Amino acid sequence: MISLKNYKILSYVLLVLVAIITVAITNLLLNLIISGKLSEFAIIYVIVNLLINFTMFFLVFRIIHNLIEKDAELKEALEREQASKEIMEENVESEEIKKIDIEELIQQIIPPSPQNLGMEKFTEKILSNIAKISELVQGIFYVKNKENGEFEPVGKFAYFSNQPPKVFVEGETLPGQVAKDKKILNINNIPTDYFTVVSGLGNGLPRNLLIVPILDKEGTIAVFELATFKAYDKDFEKLFEKLAVLLGKIINKIK
Repeated sequence: MISLKNYKILSYVLLVLVAIITVAITNLLLNLIISGKLSEFAIIYVIVNLLINFTMFFLVFRIIHNLIEKDAELKEALEREQASKEIMEENVESEEIKKIDIEELIQQIIPPSPQNLGMEKFTEKILSNIAKISELVQGIFYVKNKENGEFEPVGKFAYFSNQPPKVFVEGETLPGQVAKDKKILNINNIPTDYFTVVSGLGNGLPRNLLIVPILDKEGTIAVFELATFKAYDKDFEKLFEKLAVLLGKIINKIK
């Protein structure tokens, strides 16, 4: 089967041949007229037929070219559509991988039989497990005291300050504001005196802070804050959002 590309080449060849034949016939007619061997009526008839045939051929030639252009546009559109589909499929696969990773990481963070650990051990285990899967350098876990509404530090990770973490109520300090707003807060360049980390490597100052509220039907029941040298990205924010939902259910059971 002849492709449109081959039709294009063939049309060019035929156009050249028609031009050559037209010139040859014109020369022949001129010679016949000069020699008086051909009547004027016959000459006009031949010329008219040549013009009609040439016009029809030219129209066919243009139609073929238009088809070739449309074919090229169609191929380009199909290629763009295919590329778009491949990108969408890659994005879907990437999202599925991220979802699987999040579920796996949550399983690594939440210890088995958490109800048997007690609140302090449970929260400290959560923080230490978070440190295993990320670059956490310091963390504090606050749980709300329902009697006075204060959030009290019950679990700590790598906290070496001589002063214990301060209690707060909703709206006070950064964790208190997060408890009030009920939204994750991810900030960079925290004040140099906010945290002081002391480890075997010497003194260091984390510059990134992620504060996560834990909610139930009544409101915020706990908050944990994580200090890091490297900021948590959006994927980790999604991880901690899902983790907070599960922690809310577990904390109510431990209480």
